[in-house]
Order: sequence, then structure tokens, then C-alpha cells
Amino acid sequence: MFKKLFSLDTLSAKRVFGLDVMRAAAILMVVDAHSNVALKDYYSGALWHNFLPDGVELFFVLSGFLIGGILIRSYEKKGRFDRELLLNFWTRRWFRTLPNYYLVLTGLIVLALLLAWQNGVHHTLPQASKLVRYFVFLQNFASELPSFFPETWSLAIEEWSYITLPLLLWLMHGLLPTQWPRQRIVLATILFVIIGTNVFRLLIALRVPISAGELGFRSIVVARLDAIAYGVLAAYVKQYFPDFWANQQWRRKLLLVGLTLTVITAFTASIYILKYYVEAGVYPSYVFYKRTFYFPVIGLSMALLMPYMDGWRAATGGWSKFGIARFITHISLVSYSMYLLNLTPIMVNVIERYPTTSFTVGWLKVAIYWVLVLTSSTLLFKFFEKPVTELRERLSDKEPKITEPVRERTSERVKE
Repeated sequence: MFKKLFSLDTLSAKRVFGLDVMRAAAILMVVDAHSNVALKDYYSGALWHNFLPDGVELFFVLSGFLIGGILIRSYEKKGRFDRELLLNFWTRRWFRTLPNYYLVLTGLIVLALLLAWQNGVHHTLPQASKLVRYFVFLQNFASELPSFFPETWSLAIEEWSYITLPLLLWLMHGLLPTQWPRQRIVLATILFVIIGTNVFRLLIALRVPISAGELGFRSIVVARLDAIAYGVLAAYVKQYFPDFWANQQWRRKLLLVGLTLTVITAFTASIYILKYYVEAGVYPSYVFYKRTFYFPVIGLSMALLMPYMDGWRAATGGWSKFGIARFITHISLVSYSMYLLNLTPIMVNVIERYPTTSFTVGWLKVAIYWVLVLTSSTLLFKFFEKPVTELRERLSDKEPKITEPVRERTSERVKE
């Protein structure tokens, strides 16, 4: 009975295994980072953690590739950008993300009020004027967000990217010369977002003294509108340069370069190496780097992984043994639910209610944390997220997916 309750049909839909690996790796890195909270003073830090990239940045690039690819292909298929395309794009995105988010957000608010009422104290929620911002993703639009539900900083960046990117593409389509091909308009839109956001960060970084630190750019919407654009750039390459994208030699080379750059960038920006910047007297340069060039470097390095991972269509060899592939696909499917549930709902409101009195207790809390995250996320996905996502298929038009194999699409174009 329990097996049936928690099992997901991971084999029914056509999926790209390489992209599932990326999504699973991203969420596992995020949850692993948050699990260390349970250890308190008993966590001494693991060296290998410093070579891992930020899982959220990987999510940004993957999301940009998938969502940007859908937008580009929808634009190409229709031959123009209009209100109908825009509304359908938003409808499908928001059916995918908003119901789960509002369910968890409302649950956290109700829980905070109930606990305050039960204990006879005032609730710890932000002021009403700040709390309402969470419902329209303004909690970190131009400043760092409050301590309540802090993990939503990245979701706000994604949601605003879903708004600004298609609006900008629509604007470009209307303003740029009519003789411009759609390919050039798409590239101009992507570069405008990337260059514009980087110039914005650079100007602020130059104006504010280094003593002010990194300025919290990582989690501020207006400073991170380029976050998913690097993945959109990868989707652009797949759409308009299919032969290059499908070239196995280039895929392997880009994978090697991407992995190397990602690991180096992660390590040079890690807490472990921070003391060496201070000792070498180059800490100001490190702060300036983290304010500015770090974001495009980590974004582009991860974008280089996309051709190979997109070409990894199915699990083979050792990946299909011992249920590894099934586990990865499962984690990929429930990743959004894991993202919403792992920190504030489970770690803060459940695990952290019990003190970490010893090394053993700390690791027991970590184990319980992982069990709760995996089980609750699976149930949320199966009984709420998936049904709501299926509902959108009846309320919106289907979109062309960027995950369609390149060679298939190329041959179809030849036939036409």
C-alpha cells in the first residue's frame, strides 16, 4: 500500500534523462545545503561541498533553457508575437508554479497564526504591508527579502523573468525593423537582458564602497533578471544552429569546459577559500567579482553543459541498474515541491523545534529531515501539483517543446 502511495509513474512520459539529472542534482544540492542547519555547531564543513556550484543557479539555467526554448519555438511556429501567444505562455507558466506556491505560502501563514494563538504570543510574521508582497513576488524585487520564507527569492526572480522576457520579445518584435528575421530579434532580446542587467550591476558596484559587501545582488530581482537568460541563450543555439548542437564532439568538449569552469567558479567563490583572499590582500577584488562578473561566469559555464545533457536522451548502462535512473527521474519530478517544502515548512517549523544536543542527535535530525522532505514532496506532487498541472492542458494551448530531438526536427524541416 505504501509503495503505491508514494510511487510515481516515471516511465509513462517521454523525458530527457540528462535534463532530469541536472534538475535532480540541483535540488539535491539545495536540500543538502539546508540539511546542514540541523547539525548546528557539529557541522565542521566538508571540503567537497566547496567544489559544488549553487544548485539554484543550475535551476536558473535549466529553467531558462526549457522555458526560453518554448517561447522561441512558439514565436517561430506562429511567425509573430501577439497577445494570444503571450497570455497562453503566462497561463501555462503560472498553472505550473503558482498553485503550489500559494498553497505552501498560505499554509505557513496559517501555521504561524495558529502557533501564536496557541502560545498566547504575537505572531512572528512580517508586517501586513510586507506579507502581501509575497503574493505578487515583490518580497525581494528591489531589496533583500525578510526572514520569512526566505527561499522564495529565487522563485520571485524566475517569475519576473517569465514576465519581462516575453514582454521584451514582444516589444522587440514591434519596434525592430520589419525586415529583421526572427532569429535576430530573439538574439537581440536575449543580449539586451544579459548586457542590460550586467551593466546595471556594474554601475551600482562602482558607486557603492567595497565595505558595503556583496550588496545582496544574488537574491534581488532587478539585479538578477539575466539569471535565466543564459539558459535561454542555450535554447537559442539549439533552435537556430541544430547541426552544431547535435555534434557529439562539440557536446563532449563543451561539457568538459563547462564542468571545469563551474567547479573552478564554485571553489573560487566558496567560504573555504575566502580567508585566503583576506590574507593575500585581495578581498576587495573578491567582493567586486561577486557583485559583478561572478553571475555571468557561473551562468555561462552551466549553459555549456546543456548540449550534452540535452543529448542524453535515456538512461543506459549502470544508470539503469539498482533503480538509479528511476530515483533520479522521481527526484526531478518532485523537485519543485522539494524546493517549496524543504527549508521553512520542514527544517524551520519541524526539525529545528528540537535542539541539537550532540553529534548523533544532529545526524538523526538530518536523516529525519531527508525522509520528511522526500515523502511530503512526493505526496504534494502526486495529489496536488500534478493534477493542477494536468488541468492547464484543458485550459490552454499546447506549446512546442525545446526538448524535441534536434535531428528529428532538422529532418522534418527538410521534408517541408
